[in-house]
Amino acid sequence: MDRDLLRILFITPYLPSPIRVRPFQLIRHLVMAGHRVTVAALGDNSPADGNALAALREICEAVHVVSNPRAAALMRAAAALPTPTPLWAAWCQSPEIARLVRRLAAGGAFDVAHIEHLRAAHLADSLSGLLPCAFDAVDCLTDLRRQMVARTARTDPRYWIAWEEWAKLTRYEPRVCQAFTQIAVTSAGDAAALAALGVRTPITVISNGVDTHYFRPPDDPPPKRFDLVFSGKMSYQANEDAALFLLSDLLPRLDALLPRAPSVTVCLAGSGPSGRLLRAAARWEGRVTVTGYVDDLRPFLAASRVAVCPLRIGVGIQNKALEAMAMGLPTVVSPLAGHALVGASKAGGLRIADGADALSHACADWLIHENAAKAAGESARRYVLEHHQWEAAAGLFVALYASVRRAAEPARRVP
Repeated sequence: MDRDLLRILFITPYLPSPIRVRPFQLIRHLVMAGHRVTVAALGDNSPADGNALAALREICEAVHVVSNPRAAALMRAAAALPTPTPLWAAWCQSPEIARLVRRLAAGGAFDVAHIEHLRAAHLADSLSGLLPCAFDAVDCLTDLRRQMVARTARTDPRYWIAWEEWAKLTRYEPRVCQAFTQIAVTSAGDAAALAALGVRTPITVISNGVDTHYFRPPDDPPPKRFDLVFSGKMSYQANEDAALFLLSDLLPRLDALLPRAPSVTVCLAGSGPSGRLLRAAARWEGRVTVTGYVDDLRPFLAASRVAVCPLRIGVGIQNKALEAMAMGLPTVVSPLAGHALVGASKAGGLRIADGADALSHACADWLIHENAAKAAGESARRYVLEHHQWEAAAGLFVALYASVRRAAEPARRVP
């Protein structure tokens, strides 16, 4: 094998897939560059995992999946209640995957390991002394939990879970990060949040990319059925909060701003909408479409005039905004959703607006001025093409791997 090409052990707490886009696309582009990748991951035997496994086996040298039964994960989480370990971290602390990772690392078949997400960070112990390892933290989860606490009413049962997880994470996340010599995150905001927690390990910002061949304006655009589109897994608290905010605060303001009101239509595209969200959408008498799970998001983006991402809870970089921009949609985001996309704002394809009034005015402006919206959409796609390619992200990880290998040399050198 070419000495510049690597054999990578890629470790994740879930199966990478086209939906879990960051690890999947990194693996895909590492393989396209000639590197050999073996995946070790937890799985839940769901149909979605079956599809992910099939996609991974097409590109990886090998894929090892350890089942993580719900009952066993719940027992680990319950046992972690009186301990400093966050519940969601305990959920993934399977002894079976720890043994698998150690066995694979001890076999001498790999040059470097890549651990994805804080949920798998404990597996650094299984690699100790065997294999140099880079850690892709992705986001600062302590900051995410802090925001969830702030946005959850104390009467909501989720408040106390969020508070306990945040309290534990303030200690757990910086302690675990210290086990690594190099860390990657998706945004400068996450790097700053980790540093504020006391993490002293070098942190590199490696942004997400977009598959711009898949997400692109259609050659034959469909009729515009929706004025606004917001996409994401709706069972995720941050997305549900944003969707409810869109319906309760933005949509009434748009009715007051637009001359053709009240006819603004909204598409909420994503899996797992709660009963609460469905009831809120039903109050708009057919003007709000809630899709639930969809195999392909592109038709809903293509049928929309403006993408909006009014997140009030969020960390990292928002794939939903990048994908909409790649489809040529003018995009309006909150500061939390846009902090990693300031360049797109300067280029004119994205507007960052703070608060319901500013967000609704930004959306209304592009709904009224269609030519300006079209130009903004073109600018948005150009920005993604120039700044968010997975090939570049994979190259930055290769450089990170080289750094952790150099740092490991003294410890691994035979006297």
